[in-house]
Amino acid sequence: MQITRDSNIEEVISSYPETVEVFIRYGMPCFVCGEPAWGTVGENMERHKVTDPEGLLEELNRMAEREI
Repeated sequence: MQITRDSNIEEVISSYPETVEVFIRYGMPCFVCGEPAWGTVGENMERHKVTDPEGLLEELNRMAEREI
């Protein structure tokens, strides 16, 4: 699965749990600590003011490829 700005964040985390560490590194909340994981990756990047969205997507996809 290619992870894009339009990917549902809950599906990404469910399919690739290790991506949580990438989201946290880019300033997004700790989803495993009770923060809701709703919407798309892009919506959450905007909400949390991620300064390097392309870097985040690259890392998410690299991690997802390792888990296949």
